[in-house]
Amino acid sequence: MSTMGARCSGAALALAVLASAQQALAYCRSNTCKDTSLCLQDDQPVGLCKPLRWTGDCIGFAIQEDASSQVSYQEMSDLLDAAFGAWQQAPCGAGTPGIRVQNLGPVSCGAVELNARDGKTRVVDGLVPGNANVVVFRDMDWLAAGGHSSEMLALTTVQFDKKTGDLWGADMEINTDLYDMSAGDDSATPREDLLAIVTHEAGHFLGLDHTMAGPEATMHYRYDRLDPMNFRTLHEDDIMGICQMYP
Repeated sequence: MSTMGARCSGAALALAVLASAQQALAYCRSNTCKDTSLCLQDDQPVGLCKPLRWTGDCIGFAIQEDASSQVSYQEMSDLLDAAFGAWQQAPCGAGTPGIRVQNLGPVSCGAVELNARDGKTRVVDGLVPGNANVVVFRDMDWLAAGGHSSEMLALTTVQFDKKTGDLWGADMEINTDLYDMSAGDDSATPREDLLAIVTHEAGHFLGLDHTMAGPEATMHYRYDRLDPMNFRTLHEDDIMGICQMYP
């Protein structure tokens, strides 16, 4: 098996500040070709491009223990629980999506990489033993890392099996170097809405790409700082996507 990191560069899996709105059709799933012109909506590949998804029904994430100068560990933990909770509680007919995401608590490592306990990439019950899916803050040197741009509010990197589309790992980076973030609704100065941002990034973590629907959808590719609340609550398009991926 081979591993490919789907970096969130350009319009792939990164969230950027709104420049213009684009109306279109429906949700899209990330794919092994990292081709954003493809909008895969079911489990069928297009050529060699396969849609991504977690094969296990329970995955976990850990949070950088020292968090950020702007946001405490506990604040971020609560926000991530709310963000992933929105996706897990999406109404899918008579039930909810068939996947659960567990908050595993703090971790000291802030590296974005696929770790394997024995140094080999092998999969057990849909997961790579020893790998930690981490959420980290970048309080400095955001632009020093490859694939980062000044427009990005956050970046989610996924690792997957190129042959099958099975997700192996996902790491989320928050750009607290170039942007001021707010963990609540009572900020005295204008700041970016962190709950809106991580709810969008949680969609990427689960395997969704940017939607072709309008800016009211959580997975729209541009964040509107004048009206960020749309991203906090899933739109019908987002719900259709997560329910189709994890029935």
